[in-house]
Amino acid sequence: MKSEILFPNIIWNQTLSDIDNNLLKEFAYKLKDNQAGKVISNYGGWHSQDLMTGQCDHLDKLAKIIDYNANNCAKEVGIEGIVLHNIWININPPGSYNTLHHHLGAIFSGVYYIDANPLQGNIYFERSDNAEYHLPIDSLNKTSYTTTRVTYPSTTNCLYIFPGWLKHSVEGNRSNKDRISISFNYGEKK
Repeated sequence: MKSEILFPNIIWNQTLSDIDNNLLKEFAYKLKDNQAGKVISNYGGWHSQDLMTGQCDHLDKLAKIIDYNANNCAKEVGIEGIVLHNIWININPPGSYNTLHHHLGAIFSGVYYIDANPLQGNIYFERSDNAEYHLPIDSLNKTSYTTTRVTYPSTTNCLYIFPGWLKHSVEGNRSNKDRISISFNYGEKK
């Protein structure tokens, strides 16, 4: 039989180099000390207000790299002309986590890890088509077709880009230091 893959969810990932994470980390803590955060999906962590270009040269450099990659992802799936909607910093101390959520209105969302390791909380992606009610629970042969949840490690220098509608969460930080990341959303020009 002929098979077609419909409605795929793609998760792109890349390890970036030539990013000064120490300077980004310093910027993140200065921002946290001078700005009230907001609560979106974060429990116990700090989520900055949306950032603007010109606040930090190192952030602007990273944003250009993210923009290049996000636009390449878009072209790969036949979408043209996406733009950055917003970008923010997350600082998640020990015990904090992010609840299951998606990014309303975003075509692509993503995260870049400034300072992270798997003990500080991996990112989980979950399918939202209710397949769990139909697939065998005890299937030993988990594939991208039969799985209902996928984990990606939180690792310094790692960039993930994924569909904004793909539900995801971040497990609790089980280490004794902060997990620091930058998250973002892309969509159509407003």
